[in-house]
Amino acid sequence: MNGTGIWLAGLCLCWAGSVWAAGNPSDGSAYETIVRANDSATGPLATTRSADEARTLPGGFGDALRAVESAPGVARAQLGSGQLVIFGAAPAESRVYIEGIELPALYHLGGLRTVLPTAMVKELTLLPAGYGAAYGRALGGLLLIGERALVDGFHGELSVDLLDAGAQLLATLGPRLRVAAAGRYSYLDRALSAISGQALGDFFPLPRYQDFQVRAQLSLRKDESVTATILGSGDELRRARVQLDAAQAQSETWRRDFYRFGLRYERHPQGGAHLSVTPWVGLDVSDYVARFGDIPARLSRREIRYALRASYAARIVTRLFLSVGVDVLGSVAELSREGTLTRPPREGDRSVFGQSPGREINTDTWSTHIADFAPFLSLGVRLGRLRIEPGLRVAGTLLDVSRLLPRVGAAPPLGGRRMVFSVEPRLVLRYQPAQRLTLVATTGLYHQPPEPTDLSAVFGNPTLGLSRAVHVVVGAEVTLADRVQLEGAGFYRYLDQLVARSPSPTPPLSRLLTQDGTGQSYGGQISVRLSLWRGLSGSVTYSASRSERRDAPTAPVRLADFDQTHLLQASARYVLWGFGFSMRLRFTSGLPRSDVQGAYYDSFGDRYQPIFGVNNGIRLPDFVQLDARVDRDFSFGKGVTLAVQLEVQNVTNHQNAEEIAYRFDFTERDYITGLPTIAVLGIRLSY
Repeated sequence: MNGTGIWLAGLCLCWAGSVWAAGNPSDGSAYETIVRANDSATGPLATTRSADEARTLPGGFGDALRAVESAPGVARAQLGSGQLVIFGAAPAESRVYIEGIELPALYHLGGLRTVLPTAMVKELTLLPAGYGAAYGRALGGLLLIGERALVDGFHGELSVDLLDAGAQLLATLGPRLRVAAAGRYSYLDRALSAISGQALGDFFPLPRYQDFQVRAQLSLRKDESVTATILGSGDELRRARVQLDAAQAQSETWRRDFYRFGLRYERHPQGGAHLSVTPWVGLDVSDYVARFGDIPARLSRREIRYALRASYAARIVTRLFLSVGVDVLGSVAELSREGTLTRPPREGDRSVFGQSPGREINTDTWSTHIADFAPFLSLGVRLGRLRIEPGLRVAGTLLDVSRLLPRVGAAPPLGGRRMVFSVEPRLVLRYQPAQRLTLVATTGLYHQPPEPTDLSAVFGNPTLGLSRAVHVVVGAEVTLADRVQLEGAGFYRYLDQLVARSPSPTPPLSRLLTQDGTGQSYGGQISVRLSLWRGLSGSVTYSASRSERRDAPTAPVRLADFDQTHLLQASARYVLWGFGFSMRLRFTSGLPRSDVQGAYYDSFGDRYQPIFGVNNGIRLPDFVQLDARVDRDFSFGKGVTLAVQLEVQNVTNHQNAEEIAYRFDFTERDYITGLPTIAVLGIRLSY
């Protein structure tokens, strides 16, 4: 069944549910308990957590946004990768927004910290699938980050721990103007190197990072405001492997910086309406430089981004709500790749950890202009206890690719300019048969433009178009005795027109990538949140899913690179005499890997080459980790508070396998294990 057929089937399923619900009339009073302000965006799998609650979760070292790692359906990424993996979707298939501004990544390089200061964050909402028409350009999930409100007066915060130091300052400048500034600076690499007395980067990379955010809010009237936001992030990650034989020496350096400037105009007229207009511009810069003996490699990217998001939501009549808007995003990028990266790694490639690239040298420089213009419309109709939310998103996408270097004789550069269009219907159904029970179903069609890095004429394909996905989700929410919340959901995600490696061993120039890939993800999850007596609370979440890919019509079905069948998260917190005691247990299935069944000697490259078995036919061992945290706030009057926390990660010192390492001739193998037990003491002073 193709994507359109699956979407129609999902639509019929939701429509059948609406017909059944309409046949069970009831008064509308009970429905009021499930109406949310962001109904147009959420589905049955949505998870929202406040920053104040999230920063006490063990395993995140007080970084509130790292609480997304414990959200239902979020798989564990490989240590140090800093990737967001939602229900088996590749990281590039999901998106992160802060108040309408898209971020290129959630984590700093190395994955220890997220890119936003926690002091500026109010809440985070994860939408793994089935979200409304207001968002697009993603085949996977969304993470929406809300900013903390600027308050009157003068306030400050200073935090220090083993990883970094951060500060925040809020001030009122006149009757209508409020400003806030926050930032962090890391020193983990210097601290650990000083403690150990050796350059730890010789063994594994240690990150250097910094980030900042500045906001200014001007109140025009009681219901009208303008907010200016400037934020940025900088990263550097180095790794070197020193060898007696210079031909075997390896070094890698990653650099990434991004900056955003945005304005947000908001108005809340009478009647519950909401108008929001957010234009923003940004700059993304990244460099990867590697040397394997005498073999160099480099990938550079410079990208200017511009965007506009505008929306208006209002109650039209008593039982009818309207949300309408436009979502514009553009990217102008120049990229260059040189060295031995003839086949840049991507989803589905069979490779081994630490293997040196081939000796063939290639160079390519190209530019891209990708612009997406998408008006959207959502309606909310109440029929007793039933709410129907149809939506429609229509997008026109400009794909402009130009090859700059190398030129072949007098021939024009490879590339071209074209427009592609997409129509994305969405539907959400909510029904409340009882006061404490809510049933939700959603389906929708989604598209995603190609990554600029895939549009290279030498390493990719400049003619790539849109990839497509269909989401179908059904779920239920139950509240028991006001202290127990139970949520369950099942999902199915079908993907086609995926960018995949060409199956041909000798593809023609500019055809190394195709759009013949298909895939599917399916599964379910159940979550229980408890709020018990005397400060005891906790949650348990279990997800079971499977994510599969087919790279070509004749290729076999394989596991996706980020498939993790079982995800179990359990956390508990107990407050006693002002002390908070928290624990978190994580269990996940190991990531898929391709088994090496032998090797042959490559005389040209003077090395052994692996002979692989089934693609992603084996897994790393299961991951198990227990984290603990103790924290206490001390008040000294006049608004001064000192927060002290001690966090211990991997309490049991479990040797979790992060990767497989092979002997040079592939006759022996061993596991590279993750971090041992780490204790981090941190303090936070606020006033």
